Amino acid sequence: MTVNRLLKRQLKKCGIDSLESIDPKKLESFLKLVEASYEENEKSIRMLDRSLEIASEEMREALERNREQSMRMVQQSRLASMGEMVSMIAHQWRQPLNAISLTASDLKLKILMGKSDDNSLVGGLEKIVGYVHHLSETVEDFRTFFKSGKNRTETSFKEIVESLKGIIETSLKNSSIKVVYNLDGNARFNSYPNEIKQVVLNLVKNAQDVLIERGVENPRIEIVARYDGRRHYLEVRDNGGGIDPSILGHIFDPGFSTKEKDGTGIGLYMSKIIIEEHCGGKLKAENSEEGALFTIEL
Repeated sequence: MTVNRLLKRQLKKCGIDSLESIDPKKLESFLKLVEASYEENEKSIRMLDRSLEIASEEMREALERNREQSMRMVQQSRLASMGEMVSMIAHQWRQPLNAISLTASDLKLKILMGKSDDNSLVGGLEKIVGYVHHLSETVEDFRTFFKSGKNRTETSFKEIVESLKGIIETSLKNSSIKVVYNLDGNARFNSYPNEIKQVVLNLVKNAQDVLIERGVENPRIEIVARYDGRRHYLEVRDNGGGIDPSILGHIFDPGFSTKEKDGTGIGLYMSKIIIEEHCGGKLKAENSEEGALFTIEL
């Protein structure tokens, strides 16, 4: 029916009122009109095909440009990640290297003063070997940090802190900073203990730097491990006066540092990434009555 109506309209344009009596001249006019419409449609179709061809070519070129740009971005990202990884490793090596240096200096002094014995030498060397092993673990941890499919290991906050006591206490030895441990129980969980160790050392080093910079009397760092039946908590608190509220919300930002010298802004940022994105926990900072309080929650 629709076709008939369209046909009748076209016929009327040519002066044909009825299909029963068609004037040959008018029919010729009608056929010319149909031919012109056909040619016009053909032209439109060719133009549309050409437009689609051009659009398709432009799309292919755009996709190729995007692919090349993506490859460049991936390469730049890899280079940036490598640079960041080196910075992270250097940051994590400071405390163990400092502990090795202090232990070696202590052994050398005892030997020069004639106060060394086999037990002290063996003990000191065992400490150094342990610190070197920790350095090796650090490199391996960062090498595999972004790999998927790593297996979690059963551990506890108490176990993690106990394994770090040697490094922590040796690093704080010349700072007159007292370390208090309150490791409640030994509740177990599955995670990445070596990477959590890096975070704990970062938090302790951060507290140490603040206490030294501010010249706090009777400086103290307290490490608390607890379990509430559902979640595991590790707290690192100090009596350094706390964090300026104006920067409290930015201390985990990449590159942010409150230190005028030697501040890379990597430590706390990296700690946040490890705990929240890798271990599936939370790391938060707040002020307590005496100073800063950092809490790891798993």
